[in-house]
Amino acid sequence: MQQPGPAGSINREPGWYLSAREQEGEQESAPLLALNHASSGVSFGFSVFNLMNAIMGSGILGLSYAMANTGVIGFSILLLIVASLASYSVFLLLSMCIQTGK
Repeated sequence: MQQPGPAGSINREPGWYLSAREQEGEQESAPLLALNHASSGVSFGFSVFNLMNAIMGSGILGLSYAMANTGVIGFSILLLIVASLASYSVFLLLSMCIQTGK
């Protein structure tokens, strides 16, 4: 067994390096994924809830950052603009749903 040289020099052969967790002659026998594991799946509702949670969480953090950088008046104006754009986009979505019948 070859001992490592100076600090940072742990190569045993040219092109081969020994990792910190790897030991000489040791092999891992457990697979990364179980072979007979049946996935229970995730419901569509839970996926939507998870997505909404992520979007609202980052939105709440972004609101405080925007208010700190723009001030109360600038933030109020920006919030009204974004709220009106969101309201208009919901209006467009609903009108397309009515027109297409879906």
